Amino acid sequence: MIGKKFLTLTLASTVILTACGQSKESLESFYNKVEKANQEEKVIVDLNEKMTKAEKEKVKKIEELNNAKDEKFKSKAKELTEGIKNREEIIDNEKSAMDKSKKIYETSKDDYKNIEDEEQLKAANDLKKALDDKYKAHDKVIKGYKEVLNTEHQLFSYLSEDNATQVGTNKRSKKLEEVNKKTEKIVTEYQNDLKKVQQEKKDVSNILNE
Repeated sequence: MIGKKFLTLTLASTVILTACGQSKESLESFYNKVEKANQEEKVIVDLNEKMTKAEKEKVKKIEELNNAKDEKFKSKAKELTEGIKNREEIIDNEKSAMDKSKKIYETSKDDYKNIEDEEQLKAANDLKKALDDKYKAHDKVIKGYKEVLNTEHQLFSYLSEDNATQVGTNKRSKKLEEVNKKTEKIVTEYQNDLKKVQQEKKDVSNILNE
């Protein structure tokens, strides 16, 4: 009887130890690649600063446009049209950085598939879903910004024309307002996705540090 009880106790302890000592190698490799992908996005911080500066310059020029008349008005409108190129370049650079990030992230999915522990797999799956949502949302942000810039181009280039009318201006201004509102909503959704990613990364990091 004593031997049987001892044997049962040893077996149960072995099961517990096996569960606690489950390899974290695949989870760690998955997480490291996610972090490596994130490093490619660091440049976006600088790009955002450049965009903020460019947007402030645009606002300044719009104020000058509102106070200008005749040929000077058309000249200011032309300056605004040409200034769009700078922001287009910033957006293209951000897309390039995110594309590089996504390319690295995609390689992490092989490690994800090799995770066997149930707790680890759940945490990794939550992070993977959050990241998938983030990349999809960022694609929408880029498309949204490009639509804004395209609509701005339609308005400002029109204002620099000799035959521009108030009716035509109002039509293009209304379109720009609609596009801006739509893009603002997309950006807010993307920011929420970023917060979700940070939370899920923290959960995976906690498991790795246990």
